[in-house]
Amino acid sequence: MKRYTLSFIVLVAAVGIPFLLIHSGEKDAMSGDERITLVMLNQALASVIQIAQENYYKPIDSDVMYEGAIKGALAAIGDPYTYLLSRRDHQRSVENLYNAKFGGLGIRIYKDHRGFIKISKPLPNTPAETAGLQAGDYITKVNGKRIYLSEKTGMTVDDVVDLLRGKVDTDVTITVQRKLLEPFDVTLSRADIPITSVRSTMLEDAIGYIRITEFIGTGRKGGTEQEFNEALAAHEAAGMQALILDLRHNQGGLLNAAYHIADAFIDEGIIVSTKGRKGAFDEKYPATSNLLCDKEIPLIVLVNEYSASASEIVAGAIKDTRRGMLVGTKTYGKGVVQKRYRLPVEGIGAVSLTISSYYTPNGTSIHEEGITPQVVIRQTAQENSDKIEQIKQRIEQLMQRIVAERDTVENFVTKWIEEELKRTGETPKDFTLIAAQLPELRQSLAEDGIRVSLQWLKMRAEQLFNLNVGIERIVNLDYDRQLQEAIRIIKAGEVEKYLIEDDTSPISSDERVPPAKDARADATPPSQPVKPPQRTSEK
Repeated sequence: MKRYTLSFIVLVAAVGIPFLLIHSGEKDAMSGDERITLVMLNQALASVIQIAQENYYKPIDSDVMYEGAIKGALAAIGDPYTYLLSRRDHQRSVENLYNAKFGGLGIRIYKDHRGFIKISKPLPNTPAETAGLQAGDYITKVNGKRIYLSEKTGMTVDDVVDLLRGKVDTDVTITVQRKLLEPFDVTLSRADIPITSVRSTMLEDAIGYIRITEFIGTGRKGGTEQEFNEALAAHEAAGMQALILDLRHNQGGLLNAAYHIADAFIDEGIIVSTKGRKGAFDEKYPATSNLLCDKEIPLIVLVNEYSASASEIVAGAIKDTRRGMLVGTKTYGKGVVQKRYRLPVEGIGAVSLTISSYYTPNGTSIHEEGITPQVVIRQTAQENSDKIEQIKQRIEQLMQRIVAERDTVENFVTKWIEEELKRTGETPKDFTLIAAQLPELRQSLAEDGIRVSLQWLKMRAEQLFNLNVGIERIVNLDYDRQLQEAIRIIKAGEVEKYLIEDDTSPISSDERVPPAKDARADATPPSQPVKPPQRTSEK
């Protein structure tokens, strides 16, 4: 199997910005009966830009226009996964996907509802932790530059990331605003910060749980593969009797990383194969005989409509080989492979180009079809409701969206935390204290004509509370119906039953769950029915 260097193989569900290079002198283009050469097209493009520069009512940057032409050319291909990455986005891809590490401080940050940057938590054994940074701290300046995100300033979270990241052993000074204290400066030296993609814990009845958020890292050491192997070994040492692998909201990553995860469960046959127009991109990825997870361990994979690309390779291999079963909703349906080509032009990053399709062990392409789990269950119970109940649920979702867009719950949570901090002098960590006041918030909303369930209000408030005080919950069984069902199936000993009854016939496209638009592996998760809390970024 071939190993790829910096122009690496990527599988992510990404609707991006497209690109093309025009080579002068080649003669291929046709328009009706008149032959139009690429030289003529280049001349036409140059003329258009010159005319605009001379006559447009505002000054024009010709470089921006040429780059726009490149993007438009790739858009003409009609492939959402073929696009131009800016230099910054390409560098971020190299760090996040390929290297699985970067030079930074080791903090998770997010934008609060007012546009300020807030620390969710410092990561262990990083410069941020050593310097005593805390969850809830605001970063108001970086190297003297004021930090405020808004349309007026034009500053984004990515801009803040650029300021915080940099070469290892270089210094950065941040101004911190901590509750009840005057702002103060902290100078930190950047260090290698590994990017984590695996979370794990042991559930009841010796059920292991591993969540993979993306597939990163190209080597056998570091990245998703090493993290996964360590988590699996820890579960086995603790007496694991069954395993739940959570790939929900995993939008993809590197093909090799996904291949090695699937190979941990499968010891024969082809895990995935690829086929392109060029034979050089035809590959077969065979299973090795070295099983990391014993075949006797019942396996359930959790998937949803945002499980895409590389995560579908793993899910498809496990389902086709009947090594385990799938629970959740139909996956996204991205069955094509991209390769990143760095461009030799200074200031322009790289092209993400679709080079092949991939196929599951049964030879099936899941592109625009997705993979249907053996047990289909949504997080909200609405599939079997009658029409009246469905209308009520849609109204509830609309009300939830209004609450989220107004930041009603976030304002309530942050104000409560600030008051509790003033009262006790310590950041509160017990959510039950604020949960007791949520019925009053619900009643206040109802008086304004906004009616939402107490369960949703509690779930939303707990997410925001944990984000603000630095609590990271790997699972939350109070709200997770899909995980609850997976646990029930394992405890009832029904995994083998579903594997025997599994119908692996092709899935018709009209059964497919519509995918989220603009889903990107290097950005925020796809839009949800209700606006989620801001995703934290590791810096």
